[in-house]
Amino acid sequence: MNNAEFREHLWLSSVPLVRLSDERLPTGIASGCLVDCLGKRVLLTVSHATGDQGNWAIQLKYVPGKGTKTYQLGAMQFLAKGTLSRLGLEDIDFSYVEVPADIRGYRQEIDLQENIVRSEIPISVHASDLNELPNSKETFGFCGMVMPSAEEHFGQVYFGSELRIYSGLSFLRTEGDYHVFSLPFAHPGHEHFKGCSGAPIFSSTGSLVALVCKGCEKTNEIWGISVKAYKTPIDILVGNVA
Repeated sequence: MNNAEFREHLWLSSVPLVRLSDERLPTGIASGCLVDCLGKRVLLTVSHATGDQGNWAIQLKYVPGKGTKTYQLGAMQFLAKGTLSRLGLEDIDFSYVEVPADIRGYRQEIDLQENIVRSEIPISVHASDLNELPNSKETFGFCGMVMPSAEEHFGQVYFGSELRIYSGLSFLRTEGDYHVFSLPFAHPGHEHFKGCSGAPIFSSTGSLVALVCKGCEKTNEIWGISVKAYKTPIDILVGNVA
């Protein structure tokens, strides 16, 4: 892919996730991606965002006169690991859940009067065997909804966020279950990435390699949990076992 094609790929790569209150109002945001495996559709994201057992949903699209249409995820699956030589379990920053095979989100452009000025564009559902590793000869990127905000006007609360694309990342190394990437610019601070947790990290050739987990301002790095490291639980979920 050339740079323009890669940015378009990233723009459509992630689904926005929203945590809903009892009144179905947004109280938090995160990101995820939809993957088709053996005829089943699975949402992948990270547990530090969705592990609070809140009412998380995929934000599908805006419907004029009705508001935002969502799909509530229900109980998600989480992982932990341990060894015989150490007591206790360590939480893994990875979560997933099967969703209906026809679920997908849409990109839209909405003006301040809540009119749709750009028609629905389907967000990608990725066909991946979750077996890819990053190659240092490629560049990488991710995209997600960030900078959540809430404002009250005339008794109504309006929530906003920005969709941002980050491309041109370089692969540095793998540490345990994490792939580490270098940003092509100075790290702007963690608040600028709030909401990107769980966003898929893709190579410039279209390989899904990781999900955004954390970063380091001092070293200018982004860390992503390896999808290959936790391919086995997904295989079990979709029935890809011998």
